[in-house]
Amino acid sequence: MAGADIRSLDLAMLRAFEALLAERSVSKAGARLFLSQPAVSASLKRLREVFDDPLFTRTAHGVEPTPRALALAPHVHAALTEINRLFTA
Repeated sequence: MAGADIRSLDLAMLRAFEALLAERSVSKAGARLFLSQPAVSASLKRLREVFDDPLFTRTAHGVEPTPRALALAPHVHAALTEINRLFTA
């Protein structure tokens, strides 16, 4: 993400990333977020562009995170946790 800019990310993309990581399925991630499968796929496409990595690869049973996605996961979780604290403080 060397040349990326924070403006290329939005909260919905990070939430989709976290749901994909938990569910390992685009459809299930969509259901978790009350979004359609195409909406989650569109977020994943944008995430892939921002991070210049596939992030999740298709398998016979859904999607599997790439090493890059696994490395990003704790940072995304921490960022979303801090954002949630804004609304509960």
